[in-house]
Amino acid sequence: MTDRHPMNFPEAVMTGVRATIADALTCEAAPVQLALRLLLSGPRIPIRALVTSSFHSGQAGIDAGTALDLIHLSLQQLHAHVDAASGPSAQLGNAATVLAGDYLTTGAFRLLVRCADLRVLALVSNAVNRAAELEAANLSPAQDGVDDPTQRVRTRQRLAAPLGGAAGATGAALAGYPEPLAGVARRYGETLVASHVLLQEANAMERCEARTALLCAARDLCRQATQEARTLATATGNGRPLELAERIAAGIEAGGGEKQS
Repeated sequence: MTDRHPMNFPEAVMTGVRATIADALTCEAAPVQLALRLLLSGPRIPIRALVTSSFHSGQAGIDAGTALDLIHLSLQQLHAHVDAASGPSAQLGNAATVLAGDYLTTGAFRLLVRCADLRVLALVSNAVNRAAELEAANLSPAQDGVDDPTQRVRTRQRLAAPLGGAAGATGAALAGYPEPLAGVARRYGETLVASHVLLQEANAMERCEARTALLCAARDLCRQATQEARTLATATGNGRPLELAERIAAGIEAGGGEKQS
């Protein structure tokens, strides 16, 4: 039987993410609120929460997916860039940036405990450990100061993979998917989240060789995710992963035009 789902599935999940954050992360300090706006303002979407909830639409899926997005925000947008010349770290200062990142990480694990599922805790903790290792290895500047577009794509894709894969695997675990479908869900999460990450970075750039390379890679990854989603839809009747992949694909095609604001 086909899995029935509302036409506004992504919007419903984003509403759930906002409510979850408001309930679990109550600190009103300016550094925290600015950091949270990085996740939920403008065109930004909580992509990991959307991936997890595409497999499991209950509160546990929203909690676990939101935790992954908070961890990404803390690890890859705050802690890894405390000395950045622009962006939130530059606005807040190093001390406020680190404290905000620590608060978000604590809130993420509070949400994971609320899931009360040891499989989810194991999946996420392993992914966070791997993501932290990759971030640490990536802190050194580009060799000889050269910004190679191909290397940039590979680096961004590699850094996005652990938490993206965990989003797919966690959703599949909560939904009770057996192997090998759980593996398909993990690959779907890896490719779709990486595609979205590359698109966001491309949209923040002026036209250049690096931007073109990011958009091309995002398109290729989204096509892979779409194929995985079709496999899952055929096997389970769940069309939400495909709906989400098509949404990201539309954003990539729009991103291929002029730079978005």
